[in-house]
Amino acid sequence: RTVALMVLLSGDTDPDVKSKASAYLRAYMDTYRGKKIPASVEGGGTTEIAVHDVLLGNSVALAQSILSFSVGDLSSVSIEKKLLTSYKTDMARAIIQLKLGLSYRATDNNDGQKKAALLCCRKKVSETTTSPALMFVSKMIDDNPKLFHIGMDMGNDEADVAAVSVGTLVLAAFGDLRQPGSSGSSAVEAVSCLLNSLCLRLTLFYDARVHLGSSALSLDRIQQLLSRSMAHVCAVLAPTSSGESLSVGTAGSRTANTQLEIRDKCYGTVCTLARSQFSLDERYALFDCGSVSADSTTNSGLFPLSTISTASLLFGCSANESEMLHPRATAALDALLAAYVRVVKALAQDKKKVEVEHQSFIANPWASISSGVPNAQPTKSSNNESNTDGLSHSLLPLIWNASRCSQPKSSRLAGARWSHELLLQLDSANALQLLCFLSGDDDATVSMLAKKALGIDGIMGEDVSLTSSLNLSSEEDGTEEKGDLPSFGVLMEAIIGKQTIASRPKYDRFHVRAQAVSLRFLLQSLLSEDSFYGDEIGTSSLQEYVLTILRTIALYKGRTLARDEMDLMDECSICLSGCTSSEEARMIMISGDDELKYGYDDIATQALSSNSSKTRRHLAAVMGHLYEDKTLWSGLMDSSTDKFSIPLWLDSCGLVGVAKLCREKLGTITNDAFVLSEVHGAAYLGAACVRAFRLVIAEKNGGDVESGNVSSCWEECCGIVSLLGMGLSHSDLVIGNACSQGLVIAFSYDGYDAPILHRRLFDSMAVTLTEMNAALKKYCSIDHADPHRASSLAQAAGLLLAASTSGAGYTNQDTNIGGSIDLGPSRLQCVEALFGVLGSSAYKKDDEISLVIGEALVKYADAAGHAEWSSTSSSDFKEGPYNEEFAFQLPPQKHVLYTLFKREIVASNPMKRNACAAPLLALVGHASRLANLDESFGQRNMILDINSRLDMFQSAFLKLLADPKSRQLSRESACKGLAACRGLSSAVQQQGESATSMSDLLNERLLKAFGQTSNYGGSMMMETDAQARERRRYDENVGAEDSTTPEADIGGAAGLSEAALGAYREMASAAISLGRPDVLYTLMMLSTNHPVWALSDNRDRYSAKALLGSAEGGDQNEIRVALQPHLGKLIPRLLRACNDPNKQTREQMDALWVALTGGGAESRAVITKNLLPTMDILMQDAVSKLWRARVGACGALSDIIVGRSWEDLGAGEVEIDDEGDYSNLTASIRLLRLWKIATRALDDVRTAVRERGDQLARSVRALTIRLCNPATRILPDEDAFLSNAQRKEREKQSAIDAEKAANVSLGWLVKYGLNQPCAEATGICISSLLGIVEVAKPATLWLVLSGLVGALLLAMSGLEPAALNYLQVRAAGSDNAEEQTDQLERLRVKLAMGGPIAGAINKCLDMVRFVDLDAQQKLIPELDACLRQAAG
Repeated sequence: RTVALMVLLSGDTDPDVKSKASAYLRAYMDTYRGKKIPASVEGGGTTEIAVHDVLLGNSVALAQSILSFSVGDLSSVSIEKKLLTSYKTDMARAIIQLKLGLSYRATDNNDGQKKAALLCCRKKVSETTTSPALMFVSKMIDDNPKLFHIGMDMGNDEADVAAVSVGTLVLAAFGDLRQPGSSGSSAVEAVSCLLNSLCLRLTLFYDARVHLGSSALSLDRIQQLLSRSMAHVCAVLAPTSSGESLSVGTAGSRTANTQLEIRDKCYGTVCTLARSQFSLDERYALFDCGSVSADSTTNSGLFPLSTISTASLLFGCSANESEMLHPRATAALDALLAAYVRVVKALAQDKKKVEVEHQSFIANPWASISSGVPNAQPTKSSNNESNTDGLSHSLLPLIWNASRCSQPKSSRLAGARWSHELLLQLDSANALQLLCFLSGDDDATVSMLAKKALGIDGIMGEDVSLTSSLNLSSEEDGTEEKGDLPSFGVLMEAIIGKQTIASRPKYDRFHVRAQAVSLRFLLQSLLSEDSFYGDEIGTSSLQEYVLTILRTIALYKGRTLARDEMDLMDECSICLSGCTSSEEARMIMISGDDELKYGYDDIATQALSSNSSKTRRHLAAVMGHLYEDKTLWSGLMDSSTDKFSIPLWLDSCGLVGVAKLCREKLGTITNDAFVLSEVHGAAYLGAACVRAFRLVIAEKNGGDVESGNVSSCWEECCGIVSLLGMGLSHSDLVIGNACSQGLVIAFSYDGYDAPILHRRLFDSMAVTLTEMNAALKKYCSIDHADPHRASSLAQAAGLLLAASTSGAGYTNQDTNIGGSIDLGPSRLQCVEALFGVLGSSAYKKDDEISLVIGEALVKYADAAGHAEWSSTSSSDFKEGPYNEEFAFQLPPQKHVLYTLFKREIVASNPMKRNACAAPLLALVGHASRLANLDESFGQRNMILDINSRLDMFQSAFLKLLADPKSRQLSRESACKGLAACRGLSSAVQQQGESATSMSDLLNERLLKAFGQTSNYGGSMMMETDAQARERRRYDENVGAEDSTTPEADIGGAAGLSEAALGAYREMASAAISLGRPDVLYTLMMLSTNHPVWALSDNRDRYSAKALLGSAEGGDQNEIRVALQPHLGKLIPRLLRACNDPNKQTREQMDALWVALTGGGAESRAVITKNLLPTMDILMQDAVSKLWRARVGACGALSDIIVGRSWEDLGAGEVEIDDEGDYSNLTASIRLLRLWKIATRALDDVRTAVRERGDQLARSVRALTIRLCNPATRILPDEDAFLSNAQRKEREKQSAIDAEKAANVSLGWLVKYGLNQPCAEATGICISSLLGIVEVAKPATLWLVLSGLVGALLLAMSGLEPAALNYLQVRAAGSDNAEEQTDQLERLRVKLAMGGPIAGAINKCLDMVRFVDLDAQQKLIPELDACLRQAAG
């Protein structure tokens, strides 16, 4: 009553009364600020009292009384009578009638007082009094989560009585105060704040009731309150949505600021309601501004078409709201969007459930008869489909209106989000059209969001991948869902079709940026798997798409382009290049359009003259596609021979003229004045001409290759090749890269065997190879090192070497054939230049170039395929050191292998050695891919040679792993290379030896290299004495038999350091512990995380499936599933390796850990599932003789014990000592061992162990304090909605577990913890003792009270600074010794009593009067012993 009077008086009209009442109320509410709430000790425990109960008494009665004054006594009585009819139990009715007894009174015989009392009870208090009263109630609701849980068991259906009673009064106050003309009053602001607080508590209460499965009547009462709240806030926001001026004062005035605060609270209320389970109410009041449709009550689940009222309101607010509240309006709109998405997903799930039931009925229609309900066929209601269709039809105009360019940014941003997250699920075609329109928005955020929704945010301007597919991501759940996307024809009609509705623009009316995005999106849809294999692409749709691109290019032909227009041209050329990979698109281009007047000749011209390099490059690719398709050109058959005629083909397509023009443009690079764009375009277009012509000649293989204009074309093509070679070393970067890429295009080929090089190209090829040799040396030298340019040159060199394979042994014997020369010297010099890149200055700048060199060497080595090489050299490697003359006589594949093994990998330069890892991987990886792809490939020359030397590859990879100066790419290349060796051995059968035996031999050699036994330390690098002797004896015998056999068994004590191979040792150990040695290869593959493997070219080429193929362990998903039952054994090793002191080991094992478990919450769940065996193994490793094992185990333990409970540790009874052999470990034993391990690690001889021990000790301290605190088991929000029985059960169990943990911890810390020889261990134990005393219940401390007090007193004495003793000795010899001694004693007492130990001692001594006599008697000897033993 006192609080209620002070609250009402704080709004009094008299300033003096108002100020004093406010001061008194504020002082009273701050009574316990920073202090502990008094609690009584009863029966060995304490009765906890909330601060609200101490200060306010019955909070519900106080709230109802204050609200009754705010709405008036008559209104409150009417509300009370109405509520009493809704509740039946006496307890509920009593809560409704809770009041403080404050009312107006009058004497019975005084008519004047009666009349005044009757008049006053009909009135409510003034607005000046109402405002502080309502704000006080709002703060009550905010500060007390259990306000609505008084006196009722939450399992009761009428437990909502307090919430309904208070909520009804609040809504009545809101309705009374919000009158016309009162929009800016302080009372409306106060009641808006109160409504926001009320809805927050009501939604939490409602969600809990839904979760508990309360009755429909109980839920309906709260739903009505929430619906009325929604209606009130929508009425407040309606003027803002319509654009009306709400502020009666100027901006910044008090009235305007009040209105802002009111709307701010209303937006908060909308957010609260939209994020709760109230949004799934089948009446959908949230979406209709709080009103309940009449149809929804009779047609359950029907989504009314009028359910976009709230969306229209909030879209209007987002457009018209003041700048200060724009974020709040946007947040409310986002919350409503999330609510819509939840409802649509719920409807989709219901629809799917009905379909499943219908299918099950069709499969077994007699099941209904057995259930006693004949003809019980489930009806497939179409309500859900019609509901979502109606919603999409209603939302589409609204979102289009919000997305107009004239709307503010927040409105357009909301339109993009609604289109992506909601409309895309309802009407995907129109949603995608809208997103394409928004992708051209002037605001970068809106545009990027639209591109991301379309799935092309990261590919704009990039080359097309023919294997790519449309990828629409979902932001809400982080998954990628394609859903039921429309076909390409439907998308064409929606985005590019004829304009039908003026307010919904299509492609022709899009912004230039939106046009570029639309074309790229349509191309991705065309190339997607759904379009290619799910639907039939109509020729008309593809024709319209191609013609749209051509019309766009023709529109900007010959014009000076802005940046956006140039980007559009780039996308047009990219899309045209992508779609012309199909024969239908090429035919459309050749047939053309009479009205367009833009053909392939114009494309060739623009490929030379365009301002954009990207446009020139892709238009040249388009021309290449057209030239290579011989079926496009009419009249190509020779009438006399009825065969394909090359001269007719050249005349029809005009290739000779284009090639001549390109040669002329390229010829200008030798001059000082040249046009860069023309030379760049000529390089790509000329290369396309060369490729088309040489492939046709190779296919024709004789005939009319020298007749007609063929000779002219040869002349132009040879000139182009020579000029491209001369431009490789050009000082201009653009020209140099264009020439190298042009050579890549010119000499690229389809298939696996390079076509035979025509003799007419020998001269130009020799010139080009000579120039390539010089360019590689130049740009890999220390003066001009350029990794990017060297990579481009290496790619071209590989194709040049592959294309010139057929002419490698050609000798000019006929002087009439154009003066041809030998290619052999030029080829060998180019190969040497490629080897020279390894370990060069360019490699030092970027080691990824070694993988490019490896791919180039693969092309050189495998170009011949099955062809027989004419050579007089021996097929075996020559003994002794590297011999260059011998190497040059070998076939390409043997030349590469001989040079790598005999020279490169044994070089003294560590950079050179480590650079060999990637080329070795490229070779064996290529062989493994082909061998697993087709059995016939197993007989290719390169694969046979590699397969016969797999032992050399394996030895080389193991040596590279052991190299202490190896880089990450080198190590990971070796890992993948070992897996490729396994895959190749399984795919190819060797002469006289089965593939299975070869695979087993590789497994044996690999495991022996890592060490093949698991000893007590868990290290795969350790060998027993017998194994070491056996290995040495085996090595000696092998060396005596064949001195040339490479040493592959280098594991164990033979030289591999534990630091260098720590990661692989753990993988081998895990594989052996699982009984599946083949798992080692997949684990090694999973441990690789270099960015180079994620590139599009390498992702599939070096994946586990490609390298391992059909070998066991090739499927990583299968390995993950297979490892699940064995994770209990594998997790401890992985966790220990993830905390290894070696950085290299940590990085690779972290990658493996994330690959196996998923990382984050998934990893935590996996650890929790296998917590106890993991902890037991790690605790054994933490006391291992190997210091690295101790470091890793301590680090792993400190991570996995965070936040664990007594049950997680194994529960069980109290054990105060673990000095026995316990077969079944309990939580007590594990906690004691954790303390022993932590204190021992803090005193370890190794610095790394001590550092991890400090980390572990802190984690154990936090775990111990958490276990001893009974309040940590129950979360406040969770406890608020538990029934009384559930709450009491949890509190009881939590108290029992906390008491067990405290008894175990206090017993060990008092007996052993404070006597540690290590100062750091003693300090952490004292800190833990103080924390336990702070949180533990007094009843828990009684059992160890005497020992605890004695230990704390000795700790206080032992922690005194040694300087005090020194000062006391010095003071004893001074003149005023007695005075100084007294001062030092006072200083001692002050320091001792001011520390945290003194506080813990005081708490323990305060309990002495409550404990029994026996405990008090035990305390006296302890105090006496402390007085005798303490030094302070």
